[in-house]
Amino acid sequence: MSNDSILPEVTLAQVGEAAVLAAILPLLPPAPRGTLGPGDDSAVLLTPDGRVVISCDMMIEGPDFRLDWSTPEDVGFKAIASNAADIAAMGATATAFEIAVAAPGSTPLSTLLQLAKGFALGIGALAPEAGVIGGDLSQAPVMTIAITVLGDLASRAPITRTGARLGDVVAVAGELGLSHRGYRALCEAQGDVATIARLRATNEAVMHHLRPYPPLHCGLIAAAAGATAMMDISDGLVVDATRMARASGVAIELVGELATDDDALFGGEDHSLLATFTPGTALPTGFRPIGMVVGWGPGISAVTVPGRDVSTQTGGWDPFVHEAT
Repeated sequence: MSNDSILPEVTLAQVGEAAVLAAILPLLPPAPRGTLGPGDDSAVLLTPDGRVVISCDMMIEGPDFRLDWSTPEDVGFKAIASNAADIAAMGATATAFEIAVAAPGSTPLSTLLQLAKGFALGIGALAPEAGVIGGDLSQAPVMTIAITVLGDLASRAPITRTGARLGDVVAVAGELGLSHRGYRALCEAQGDVATIARLRATNEAVMHHLRPYPPLHCGLIAAAAGATAMMDISDGLVVDATRMARASGVAIELVGELATDDDALFGGEDHSLLATFTPGTALPTGFRPIGMVVGWGPGISAVTVPGRDVSTQTGGWDPFVHEAT
C-alpha cells in the first residue's frame, strides 16, 4: 500500500500495523552498512572495525516532550540528536538506528508520518553515515519512542569518561544553557497557542530546545586531537561534569561567565560535547575552554566554580522531576 493510498486523517487503529509500516518505511533512509534491513526477524550490519559502539534512549510523551509544544517532526529530529550524541561522545561515528515507536490507536497516521520525516531529517543532518535497519511498532497510552543506535570506532580507542587527569583543560563544543532558556520560555507561555507559535518562529532558544542541532562532528575532531575524556551534556553541565569527575577521580573547576550563569550550569538537553585535553594541546576546531582539572586522587570528585562547590547543588534535567520538555 502506498502512502498516497492512505488518507492522512485516518488513525493507526483504523489502518493497522502492516499499512502503517508500509507508509513509514519508505520515508526512512537505509543504513549504508546494512546488508539486511527492515522486513526480517533481525537486521545485519557490517562492522569493519570488529567492535560495535551501542547506546539506547527513550522519549515518552509527558516527561520528555509535549505535542502542544513540538511537532512530530521536531520530536523525531530530537530523538535522533540525543542518541547520536552518545555515539559522538565516544569518538565514534553513528552507523545505524533501530527505532521502536508505540502510540495510542487513536493517533492519526499523519502524526507518525511526520515523526518518520523527523527521524530522516535528523539522520541526514547529524548522522549522514547512518540509516535505519529496523525497529518495532506497538500501542501505548502515550507516544513512546525507544531508539538503539550503533556506531563504529574506525580502529580508534573509545573516548570514555574516565581519562581526565590533573592539569587537563576542560572544553565544550556546542551550546550551554540555550535549551533550558527555551524550555523556560515555553513553560511561561502557559499553553497559549499563539504565544507558542510566535516563540517557535522567533526564539532561537525555543527551537534549540525543541529541535537541537549539536555539533556532533566535533566528537571525531576531539578524538583525533587526543581528548583524554569525553561525554555528551544531556542532563546539564554540572550534572554531567560531576559524572566525569567521579568516573576519572578528579576535581573540575569551571571558570569564566559560567560562574554566574545558572542556565549554563544547570540547564539540560543541549547535547553538546564535554571533553578534556592534556595541558598545552591546541583545542580542536569547535571547542572552547571552560575550566581545568584541578585535583586528582581517591575520593575526589567535586565540580566547582570560583567560590562554591556546585556538584552538590540540585539542577539539571531529571525526567522524574520535570513534567515535560
